[in-house]
Amino acid sequence: MSDDASAKPGAGTTAGRGVVLIAFAKLYFMFIGLFVQIRLTALVSRGVFGAYGVINSMVSPVNSVMITGSIQTVSRFTAQEPHKARLVQQAGLRMHLYVGLVVSAVFIAGAPLLAWFLHDPSKTAPLMLAGVIIGIYAFYAVFVGTANGLRQFHKQAGLDIAFATLRTVGLLGMAMAGMGVLGVIGGWAIAAGLILTIAATWVGLPRAIPAAERLPVRPMISYLGQVAVYLILFNLLLFVDTMLLKRLTSVYFAAHSTELASAMDAVLPWARQTAGYQSNPAALADVQVAYYTAVQTLARLSYQAIIAATFVVFPLVSRSTFAEDRDTTRKYIEITVRYSLIFAAAIAVTMAANPAAMLAVVYPADYAALGGPALAALALGTVAFALVAIAGTILNGAGLTRLAIISAAITLGIAATANYVALSRTAPGPEALWTAAVVTAAAMVVGAAISGYLLWSRLGGFLPWKTLVRVGAAGAAALAVGQVLSLSGKIGALVEATLVGASFLGVLIALGELGRRDLAAIRSVRSRRGGGDA
Repeated sequence: MSDDASAKPGAGTTAGRGVVLIAFAKLYFMFIGLFVQIRLTALVSRGVFGAYGVINSMVSPVNSVMITGSIQTVSRFTAQEPHKARLVQQAGLRMHLYVGLVVSAVFIAGAPLLAWFLHDPSKTAPLMLAGVIIGIYAFYAVFVGTANGLRQFHKQAGLDIAFATLRTVGLLGMAMAGMGVLGVIGGWAIAAGLILTIAATWVGLPRAIPAAERLPVRPMISYLGQVAVYLILFNLLLFVDTMLLKRLTSVYFAAHSTELASAMDAVLPWARQTAGYQSNPAALADVQVAYYTAVQTLARLSYQAIIAATFVVFPLVSRSTFAEDRDTTRKYIEITVRYSLIFAAAIAVTMAANPAAMLAVVYPADYAALGGPALAALALGTVAFALVAIAGTILNGAGLTRLAIISAAITLGIAATANYVALSRTAPGPEALWTAAVVTAAAMVVGAAISGYLLWSRLGGFLPWKTLVRVGAAGAAALAVGQVLSLSGKIGALVEATLVGASFLGVLIALGELGRRDLAAIRSVRSRRGGGDA
């Protein structure tokens, strides 16, 4: 397929169809990721599962910058001038000779410092191996960004599905082989290498371009640099609670080593004398992270479910702002934010209504018992985080990256400071998990308010206040239904989740928030885009 053909009105996949395709891929990614979590807890110890969670929390913010930042950069430059798609792609690949490879090398070299921050030298080798993944992701993202900018959403969705499958095989395969956390990260790296090869084959490599015709790399690096600052702040918000939980519980266990030894002697008096067992503060902290990782996995389902909207709305907002079409931009914003809020809240209330039972559906009993209260708080807070994600994506797409950075920096500062202060005063256990969840959720709410105000003040749209009130009322009613039911057992928990979700949607319909006008709006938007107006 030529670049010109790809760019013709009606030749690419429409935005409405793109939402469906990418939503399916993201749902697949979400559910297969949940499957990985379930199987890992069955295949490895709590300590290994927590260690994997620690490594993931350290490398994922950087990976997300490489993936999302590169996709947005390539997509933006491609969407503005689709006939230059392959020139943009070639420039993107050259860009990561200076960015992706350098960041990967710095992360690998800095692994000992990260392990020192965590108070856990055993994490050095896994972190170094994870650094390899960063470099691979950088180049892979260029191919995804090219497909996104050309509105070839079927290719983007296909790559998402393929990578999720390969990553699952790599992670679980190494876990089944008993290779520990280093092997699990190695399986991840192998999967990343394979998907890069597939992406290059399917999306295609750019043809040989004479030096005189090449696009300059500097504008792309400059834009990526601006977006990267925001993305690193945004993704640190996702993982700062895990990082601090690991660090501060390690410190706590080290400071209370004498009490731990006495407790061990009281329960198993022969353990230290006969086997020479000594408690490892870092390993005990990994167990705390294991429980919190389970909470995060379910709490973030609402956020993951609306990621599809961010990938589709970015090129649309880029085009409308590039053309100075303020009315179209406002419509994109209001439609995207409104439906994202409703969808995310519908998922969150099903988690928060009966949190321990929902955890018990996919995790062992101890995960449910210790993490239940934390899940209720974090699930609701993640709805606000979903709005932060949407608002930040739109601000970046409109070229208002500085405002996105300010919002993310304030939110991260609140989350980091509050988590550090609160966790420093909380003993490990369910109280620490709950504390981290509540503090993080509160920071997310503040972030949503800030980013929403900035979006409204500069682009004229965000979220109608009536929608916010109605969704809040529907959420409260759904949670009340959950409190009344409180069904136990896996089947009971799923039945209750269904009833809670139905109650939420039912109240929205009764209040007039959802109705025929939504179907009409979707048809109208699809009709306009189908005619090339997007």
